[in-house]
Amino acid sequence: MAESLSDELTGTLRTVFLFSRTDTQELGSIANTASKITNYQFTDGAGSGQADLVYAETRTIPANTMETFDLLNLDQPTLGVNVAFTFRQLRAIRVVNESAVSGQKLFIGVNPGSPTSVYAAEVGPGSEWHAVNYLNSWRVTSENSNVSISNPNPTGVNYSLYLMGTSVTGPTGP
Repeated sequence: MAESLSDELTGTLRTVFLFSRTDTQELGSIANTASKITNYQFTDGAGSGQADLVYAETRTIPANTMETFDLLNLDQPTLGVNVAFTFRQLRAIRVVNESAVSGQKLFIGVNPGSPTSVYAAEVGPGSEWHAVNYLNSWRVTSENSNVSISNPNPTGVNYSLYLMGTSVTGPTGP
C-alpha cells in the first residue's frame, strides 16, 4: 500500500497562514484521498492571535552542513536593505524541503554538541515541518531562540523558512 501526504501553502503570509493537506492512500486500483484545509487568521498586533512580524526566505544549505538561526537576531535583505527581525513571541514556524530528489532529507533541531544525530523532525523531499501556537504563542528567550537545520546529503538542498510572530514580549503562560 502506497501513501502520500502533501501540504500546499495557499494563503498569503501577510495575513493568513492557510494550507491544504492532502492524504492519498492507494490500494491496487483504488485511491482514497482526504483533504483538510486549515486556516490560521492573524491580525496585525501583539495580542493573542496577532502577529506583527513575518519572515520568509528560501535558502540553499550546502552538503553536509548545518545552519542555525537565532530568532532574536535575524536579518533579511529587502529591496537592498538588511531588515532586522527580533521575534519575542513566535506564533508559527514552517520549514519546507524544496528538493524533488528522492532521499534528500533535512533534519530540524539538530544538536551539534551530540556525537549522534538528535533532531525534532526529518523532512523529506517536497515535505514540510511546521508548528503553530496560534493563540498563546511561544515566548522566545535566549535559551530557546536557536533553530537548527541540517543537510546530511552529498549535495546542496533548497529549503524555505517561514516565521510569524511578534516583536513584543507577551505575558508568561501559566
